[in-house]
Amino acid sequence: MAITRKKGEFWVAFILFFLIIAMIGSIILSIVSFVYYTKQKDNMEKISANLEKKLSELGERVARVENLVGPNSVIDKYITSANFLMNTSVDLEKVVEEIFDDPTTGYLRLFVVGNESVWITIKKGDSTYFSKELKPGLAPYKLYYFKEPNIQTKYSMQIPSDSTIVIGKPGYVYFLVYGVGTSKHPTKVVQWKESRIDNLAKDFSLYIPK
Repeated sequence: MAITRKKGEFWVAFILFFLIIAMIGSIILSIVSFVYYTKQKDNMEKISANLEKKLSELGERVARVENLVGPNSVIDKYITSANFLMNTSVDLEKVVEEIFDDPTTGYLRLFVVGNESVWITIKKGDSTYFSKELKPGLAPYKLYYFKEPNIQTKYSMQIPSDSTIVIGKPGYVYFLVYGVGTSKHPTKVVQWKESRIDNLAKDFSLYIPK
């Protein structure tokens, strides 16, 4: 009986000791978990604060960019003004080229008939002076074959009088010849039905003053 009683007391003491150890271990783990949670919480708060700061800065930058490039912004007004000035310049050059006429020099104008564009190339030897695809109608270019024009625009071009001309679609291009000494009206209208003009002055019988 005494031995049985001692065994019972031993197991009770062991269980109590185990429970105490487990309780102490739980408390320690709880403390460690609390400390770890506190540190993680602080880190998360710092990360969240930094993220909010960066998002705020990014939002301010986006707002500034929108103010710069959005409708009625400085850059939008600048682009609009630049386009307006560029278009005005082009239109002004067209107007100047159309109203200005110098009877001391001769030039050609090109008129494309039909519904399709035609490619025209004017060259002499290895030098190309004019090479463009022209839409149907009167082209805005003046090709001066005697001497350079007094007023230079993007629509005025000087070409040699003995130029070679290659026509993409023969028969679809009319050459309006404004001879030297004439004004406003063409002296002749030539429809060339071949794909190549070997010598402009010779083939068109141009008057070239000495």
